[in-house]
Amino acid sequence: MSESSVKVERKKIEGLIDQPHFENAITTEGGKSVHIAGQLTPEGDLAAQFKSVYEKIKTALAGCGATPSDVIRQRVFVVDLVPEHREIVVAAMLEFYGEGPKPTSTLVGVPALIVPGALVEIDVTAAIDSPG
Repeated sequence: MSESSVKVERKKIEGLIDQPHFENAITTEGGKSVHIAGQLTPEGDLAAQFKSVYEKIKTALAGCGATPSDVIRQRVFVVDLVPEHREIVVAAMLEFYGEGPKPTSTLVGVPALIVPGALVEIDVTAAIDSPG
């Protein structure tokens, strides 16, 4: 098996709280970046939308030769975010990323998304091996 062309380092930074569901800092060297635009759906409640959006992201990643374990950055936008949504957000992340490496993550509450009825939008960046 050949050595990977991408080096991903998950950093533990003194002074930052260690997060169980995401990383505070990740560095990459070499390889290729994959940027997946924000995905959303107007169907279902918040939990159902998270599941559907993560499935869309998984499909987009696969189309670029990546998997959820290659994701190094995610941004999550939730309409009318309240603390009670945290459990839904964390459960969806854990289902998508499983026991694999976790990305850095930003969770932002917004008043609305561009598609009526959409409650969550997620974009991701992944780091994968360069061909050759």
